[in-house]
Amino acid sequence: MKRVLTFVAIVVGLPAAVWAQVPPPPPPTPPTPVVVPPLPPMPAPAPVPMARPVIAPTMIDPYDIEMAVRAAADAKEIQRATVEATREAVAAAQAEARRQVEEWKMVAPMVDFRYDYNFDFHPYGQEGGSYSTGISQVNQRQYERAVTSFDREIARKGPRTDAALYWKAYSLFKLGRRDDAIASIAQLRKEYAQSKYLKDAAALEVEVKGTRPEDIQDNDELKLIAINAMKESDPERAVPLLEQVLSRTNSLRVKRGALSVLAAINNPKARQILLSYAKGAGTPDLQLEAIRYLAVNRDRQTTSAELKQIYEATDDIAVRSAIISAYQSSGDKTELIRIAQSGTAPVAIRQQAISGLTNIAAPQDLWALYQKETDKNLRIQMVQAFSGMGAIDQLSQILKTEKEPEVRRQAIRSLGRMKTEKTGQMLVDLYANEQDLENRKAVVSALGSQENAEALVAIARKETNLPLKTEIVRRLSDLAPRSKVAADFMLEILK
Repeated sequence: MKRVLTFVAIVVGLPAAVWAQVPPPPPPTPPTPVVVPPLPPMPAPAPVPMARPVIAPTMIDPYDIEMAVRAAADAKEIQRATVEATREAVAAAQAEARRQVEEWKMVAPMVDFRYDYNFDFHPYGQEGGSYSTGISQVNQRQYERAVTSFDREIARKGPRTDAALYWKAYSLFKLGRRDDAIASIAQLRKEYAQSKYLKDAAALEVEVKGTRPEDIQDNDELKLIAINAMKESDPERAVPLLEQVLSRTNSLRVKRGALSVLAAINNPKARQILLSYAKGAGTPDLQLEAIRYLAVNRDRQTTSAELKQIYEATDDIAVRSAIISAYQSSGDKTELIRIAQSGTAPVAIRQQAISGLTNIAAPQDLWALYQKETDKNLRIQMVQAFSGMGAIDQLSQILKTEKEPEVRRQAIRSLGRMKTEKTGQMLVDLYANEQDLENRKAVVSALGSQENAEALVAIARKETNLPLKTEIVRRLSDLAPRSKVAADFMLEILK
């Protein structure tokens, strides 16, 4: 009996001991969910043969030991196979996920177009946007809403009214409302006889009249995928096809895709088409797109002379703004200065040019402009630019020579943002000589922004205007918890 029990313990315990030595499988990579195949069923343990009679009470038949070891080895092999299968499944899932991500990276820029350029350019906070809202809704195939947005733009009689009439007709066509679409085209033709949208409108009218409502399809995604495939095609074949996409009736989203691919093709014909659209061969919408793509590639091909030619050939603020952005991105200081000092350019355009100079011009360049400028708002913007440049000397000179209180006030605020001993002393000296009450308040506010308790105490002791002195003390009370000078002055008042 003792021999039997010993044999059973060995047969049962040996596989378990071997199994325990097998390391557990590593967990799958967390970011990629993987469906792990089910573990194969464990084989039934090999039948244990009956113990044969032995002579010695403490001896075990070698056959029994061999069978026990073989069972443990089989169990270990099964576990190893399961681990390998799991690893292979994880690797396969990760490879598939990477493949899909890479495929989407190639297609997404042309298929999605979630971003939306500001086609309805309203600089410096001017109210508007019905047109750009409508374009965005067309891109999302929300044609009913787009018609409403374009109707608002048409009623506004703004600079994009002719464009709104065209895209309203396009949206009505996509809704199957052929008669309404033709009526919108007729209104465009009647009221805007010189519109750049008339050519596209004529092509749209032909398509509207030749297409039954039930045959209208929204296949922009298919077109965009096909357009994107042109990047890898032979340019001699791809360029003419993309040119056809631009000339036919397509959504602005599809035409933008065609221009994007043309810009990516290193081919003289492709660049010639892109440049022609930048010069206004198509609609203003496409002109803006082409200018942006030229700006991206300007360091290689597009010259300042070409951009200047486009700038001077149009009065469209949005187009001129796009060219200014191109100058800014390429660091063309000369052209930005030329536009900034142009007395015939709209103030909004000159403001944008000055803003573009902030990071690429020297303070001396801007100072030369400032001395000649007569527009108060532009001088204020230049003061803000000096502040961004850290141009203390120019700000000091402005405070000595500028007569316009609002411009001086902006210079004071700018000094307040520069927390240095020099600017603090400049503000104290200015306070003593400043006659304008609002500017004196601005000095107090600037010193408070600098947390300059010493300077505030100095001017508070000399101030006789009670409301103004009260404001200074209020500023010091805010500083008292973290300034001994301010706290001591509070105690001095109470004595």
